Amino acid sequence: MIRWFKRGALILFLIGIIILSFILHNLPVDEYTVTFIDVGQSDCALINGNGTSILVDAGNEKDARNVRITLDRLNVKKLDMVVISHFDSDHIGGMSRIINDYKISKIIAPKTKKKYLPKSTSFDLLKKALKKHNLPITYVKSGDEFSFKGIFADVLSPNTEYGTSNEDCAVVKVKCGVRSFLFTGDISEKVEKRLLGGKVNLKADILKVSHHGSYTATSQKFLESVNPSYSVVSVSKYNNYNLPNVETMNRLYGYGCEVFRTDEMGSITFKINGNDIKVSVEK
Repeated sequence: MIRWFKRGALILFLIGIIILSFILHNLPVDEYTVTFIDVGQSDCALINGNGTSILVDAGNEKDARNVRITLDRLNVKKLDMVVISHFDSDHIGGMSRIINDYKISKIIAPKTKKKYLPKSTSFDLLKKALKKHNLPITYVKSGDEFSFKGIFADVLSPNTEYGTSNEDCAVVKVKCGVRSFLFTGDISEKVEKRLLGGKVNLKADILKVSHHGSYTATSQKFLESVNPSYSVVSVSKYNNYNLPNVETMNRLYGYGCEVFRTDEMGSITFKINGNDIKVSVEK
């Protein structure tokens, strides 16, 4: 009798395990898309998922239309957060149009010394748009964290005011579910060394290569610490800077991560579904 009872209990337990596995396997998985928008010799990326939309930079002024097309295609009506990596025109040029055209909940940017702020039309337009919409900038530093529905943004740098606009870039690691993206703005190897010497987790699945693939960044040690499976270079096909740098590209190819370039492929979209990553390109 006891033997039959134990056998019955075991069968019920196994049936329960099978039912639970079936339920867990068929639960809906959160999906996210991260699109590196083709904005020529500038930077812009849109993170979208779970009803949350985050924009990282906004390209040059002439690129605002491309950014808007992407946002409209994904039916983005509002932006939960906008990240300004720094105030150079190739990162904020289209920002005033975005501020004027969309409802924005929060804008974050690194604190930059006044003497290093640009004297540019793009910066003037940004200030006017912020004032018009009574939208303050939240200045961030290393250790600041922002969370949304399944999306987490950790600011890794700056932890002090280094000096130039590029060195004071906001470096932000964005986690979409179990996958992560590292946005590096235009930081130099000098900042990479500070990050490597700090107690920050640089590991990310996808690396936005700093400064359009310039020779000034993406050192071997930094690559090894980030250990990306994919990397993205936002760059124009025809530019006056000979970017991306050949040595930097060779380092990326030699490391073994898959390399995507907006000048060759147009906008690049990563679709995250649980552990799965699927990449599609425009061209």
